[in-house]
Amino acid sequence: MTFPKNPTLDDALAVVQRDQPVNRTLDLPPLQVKVKHGDVLVLSDQEVTARLASIYRVAGHDPALAQKLTDTQLRLWVLYAANLLAVNQDAVPGFDFKAALTWLVGNIPAEPVMPAPDRREFELQVLGRTGWLRAALKANVQRLPDQVRQQAAALYGPPPSASTAQSGPGASSGQTPPLDKELLRKELLPKLQNLLVNHAVQWRRQQGQERRFQRWEDLGLIARLAQAVAWQTLQPYAAACGDGPFFTGFDYFSKIYDKTATMPTEQDLVKHLMNRAYVAGEDTSTGKSVFTLAGYDSMRSDDRLFLFEMLRQWITGDPSMRKLAVYFFQHIGSNSHADGGGVGLVTEFRTDRPESQSRWETIETIVHEMAHSLIHPNFRAQVEKVRRPMVIKEGFIEVITREVFNWMIDNRSAASTTRLMAGVEGQVVAPVRKTTLGYAESGAYADQIFQFVGRERFLTAFMTGDVELVGLSPS
Repeated sequence: MTFPKNPTLDDALAVVQRDQPVNRTLDLPPLQVKVKHGDVLVLSDQEVTARLASIYRVAGHDPALAQKLTDTQLRLWVLYAANLLAVNQDAVPGFDFKAALTWLVGNIPAEPVMPAPDRREFELQVLGRTGWLRAALKANVQRLPDQVRQQAAALYGPPPSASTAQSGPGASSGQTPPLDKELLRKELLPKLQNLLVNHAVQWRRQQGQERRFQRWEDLGLIARLAQAVAWQTLQPYAAACGDGPFFTGFDYFSKIYDKTATMPTEQDLVKHLMNRAYVAGEDTSTGKSVFTLAGYDSMRSDDRLFLFEMLRQWITGDPSMRKLAVYFFQHIGSNSHADGGGVGLVTEFRTDRPESQSRWETIETIVHEMAHSLIHPNFRAQVEKVRRPMVIKEGFIEVITREVFNWMIDNRSAASTTRLMAGVEGQVVAPVRKTTLGYAESGAYADQIFQFVGRERFLTAFMTGDVELVGLSPS
């Protein structure tokens, strides 16, 4: 670009105008947002105060309060935000414009993100936090057809047929037979032991081969990158939850800890085994699942308590199983952020494959565990209301993992790959896109639901908690 030797006023104004907020149509697929800021910057202080007073009045506040807002940037932010809501209110039938303005006036940020011609953070913040995005996404999709809803409901765990239903102690409203405890113990524990054995042998080393660990600072960089990628790739859905993690100071890296160096409690061990017990118990690769044969019903608290106690006794009564359980705990990622805990990451490199392959797997795990922190609490609560809880608890998480991880792979550059592979020894192998979801049947069922309801409904429900969009009951 050539700059004039003797710049004129028009040249200077062109530079100024280039960096000012512009009127445009912002694409937030599947939505389009009108951005009309008006010529706010040329308003006098008196004119700005008058407009602010009008906004305060519509929002149900005392107009005189507008005079107490003296910070120039905050005053402009309110005008820009109110304009944005005003020009888009009719795009969402029934949108409560007054309620949105009331929230806006009552929650003016101390350090606001200002509008910019080549960025969208301002629009995401205003439209997300005031509820416009959530309302717009819900209005953009049709009601889930009954056939699709029934197909999805069957994948969450249909009740047994009437011929197998029983009543009496242990039954659940006459829908499931009582639990056969001995059959569950006899069939489930060997499958679970086999699962733990197969997991442990993946970490075997040749004699004399030293353990290698990933550097914490490298995992921290990946964690922050994963959060940034999620924020970009999951829009506008991530911003549709006005009080979600991206708006409330969520810092993924601050939540993670070294799982490999952590000694678990008995409670920790059993909780981890419960997850795998569901994987083993719902496995249908050789016929009917153990849970079906034993009449296990995850919606019955007595059944869940029995399973938990059975696993506790298993690892306390067998030293070998306890050792395997501890090793499993230290070599599998986990997320207890929703319960006030942290996100555990495995720092040890696997030695049965190139370190770079092990790193790509770690990156996928980092994305998976982050997705647990993004799911809406209303959605998470559905886990106890379906007979296949792992479809929601892990299967849906795998769908989100695929969205973010595959974007990281598809859009990687030589420079970003170098950063992601920091600390890795040996040749860097190419990553493999995630096509098959983990957690066996639970992942497969979640993927089928994703296909049935579509990406828009799925991501909206996951982020906003509007679970009816994916065939669940909000009651």
